[in-house]
Amino acid sequence: MPINVTCPGCLKRFTVADKHAGKQGPCPSCKKTITIPKLEDQVVIHEQPTGPTDSKGRSVLKTFRRKDSKFSPIMALSAVGVVVVACLIAFLLKGYVAGAETVPAVLVMCGAAAFVGPFVAAGGYMFLRDDELEPYRGSQLWLRAIACGVSFALAWLLFGFILSRFTTPEDVSKGLEFYQLLVPLAVMIMVGLLAGYASLDLDPGSAVMLFALFFIFTGLLRLLMGLSFVPGLVFG
Repeated sequence: MPINVTCPGCLKRFTVADKHAGKQGPCPSCKKTITIPKLEDQVVIHEQPTGPTDSKGRSVLKTFRRKDSKFSPIMALSAVGVVVVACLIAFLLKGYVAGAETVPAVLVMCGAAAFVGPFVAAGGYMFLRDDELEPYRGSQLWLRAIACGVSFALAWLLFGFILSRFTTPEDVSKGLEFYQLLVPLAVMIMVGLLAGYASLDLDPGSAVMLFALFFIFTGLLRLLMGLSFVPGLVFG
């Protein structure tokens, strides 16, 4: 092991082989005669371990990879079960609300949206949440998912309210121009974005994606009930 030497005259630092320990010789810089330190005189600085150690001074801390899977089988099964039940109920209601955008039909739609909204929010949260943040779990997650899902359902109600201010039921039944749907759709998206951001701490892009998932699913439920995908959206 090489020996570190500092010349006391010129303060030049250099190393010599350990076979020269204890001997005298000239400094390679100022040529002043100096004595090489003995091996036992060498100062060895050991890195101090951080945290608890065992009897030999070794760290007993171990690092573990965080087991934080996004997939929850129970939550996934709950979401799938609710989707199946909601589709079945929507199909059974087809004869009662088909072809009419009446107040009862709107209320039925909002009720269905409020029912499936929390499960869509909780299921989508598993895949869209920020991995850098501690995830919500258990009752805390479901309370936030319920708040998010109900807000999504209110977005549909707000859509119908805005549409009723500028159109008539006859216009909706015949079909509206796309520009007439832009304002209520924009309001819906804004409500969905704020709901996902405020209740589940999703970033804006993920919040919009979560609401889009809810919007598409509830639109499909409308089709199963014999209604248009979106009120006023009539093709042909």
